[in-house]
Amino acid sequence: MTNGHDSGDESILRAFVNHARESSFEGPGQSGLTAAKRLIFDAVGVGLAGAITEESKILLHAVDSWGSGREAHAWTSGIALPAALAAMVNGHQMHTLEFDAIHEPSVVHPMTVVFPVTLAFMERAEKTGQKFSGRDLIRAVTIGVDIAAGLGVVTSTPLRFFRPATAGALGAVAAITAATRASIEQAEAAMGVVYSQIAGTMQPHTEGAQVLALQIGFNARAAINAWDLALAGFRGPKKIFDGKYGYFGVIEGAGDPHALVAQLGKIWEVERTSIKPFPSGRATHAALDGILQLQKDYGFTVDDVLEVEAHVPPMVKGLVGRLPTIDMQVGTARLCLAYLIPNALMDGSVTLHSYSEERLRNPHVIETANRVKIIMDTNPNPNAFDPQTIVVKLKSGEQHSITLPASLGSPSTPMSQKELEEKFARNLDAAGKSQVHDRLKELLDNLENVEDVSRLIELL
Repeated sequence: MTNGHDSGDESILRAFVNHARESSFEGPGQSGLTAAKRLIFDAVGVGLAGAITEESKILLHAVDSWGSGREAHAWTSGIALPAALAAMVNGHQMHTLEFDAIHEPSVVHPMTVVFPVTLAFMERAEKTGQKFSGRDLIRAVTIGVDIAAGLGVVTSTPLRFFRPATAGALGAVAAITAATRASIEQAEAAMGVVYSQIAGTMQPHTEGAQVLALQIGFNARAAINAWDLALAGFRGPKKIFDGKYGYFGVIEGAGDPHALVAQLGKIWEVERTSIKPFPSGRATHAALDGILQLQKDYGFTVDDVLEVEAHVPPMVKGLVGRLPTIDMQVGTARLCLAYLIPNALMDGSVTLHSYSEERLRNPHVIETANRVKIIMDTNPNPNAFDPQTIVVKLKSGEQHSITLPASLGSPSTPMSQKELEEKFARNLDAAGKSQVHDRLKELLDNLENVEDVSRLIELL
């Protein structure tokens, strides 16, 4: 953290804003376009399905009484809300199932604030005569992911604030800037105002508390509010990244924002973002993939297992190494590797059914889960997900192991298009939106040619 009342570099903020304003749609090339479209396709399904959780229903009921306004709508339910509240509800829905895309090098879910904020902003703006195309949406998402994920990439210390929420808010303002090509003054003001609002710590993650996904919603709401306040004339600080009380030093322990400035326009973070195959904390995915590969190769069942060892990096142990209990809540279960391993062995995957009341209170599942040991390895990277080594000891005396250098769904081991489409269809079915599947898929497959993004928004 720098010292002095006037320390810090305003040029960092200016570089982020210029990246958002000036980057062309063609900049990321075909590979970037394909990656962005895959992320948007996945986000639509995940965001719609997120409406089914009890927490989402509680939130929607609460915000429906917070103020009138028909600016944007809550996905799946269709309830009209002020844009900031719609962004809040939909941001929560994006993360509540732990099914949203993640950028592993940064430990950020880069779509989870960026996407609902961008759509809520566009939906409201179109009601006043502004028009956005599919290309506008793709470009906005690409820029938002660059900033949200990039902030995590150049961080050199472990999580303490909930990075997907805090970095996501800054990325969301960058996305609006990209969509509107707003003035430098407006964009910098909004970034300064949103920095003054960002919040959310790792304590809810540690406890598996319901409010974890709500922290995404808080920051989505803050992004819309910040844009509106800046438009009304409020001005925020400009040395928000390396100033005395800047992002790196307060929100993050340490980092190098100048390194992010240097990579803007050269590395496109949409290409380095992973799409989740399982609705659980990303830190569980390599182990789950490993145990399923071993089961496929050696043909054992959950009843054959004596013990499982998962050798994981320190961050993984901290995020998902909790002990399973018979009274565990859903939010905790999604972040409990020991609970998820027997579920994977029983069903051949982890699905939304893995969190049913019947499964959560199943003594056999919990007994098996308590024979799973999560062992911390010596990986020196405080933000590493991989590699992970899984060892299965069977009651027969056999022992099998596998080391996963990367998690399924990562850029090096991506989900196939077929797998992605199957996930999308399952999520729409869970949300009760199967009737719009074909129309949504056609729009999303051809998003760069869609002239009016309201055609997409009205189907959500």
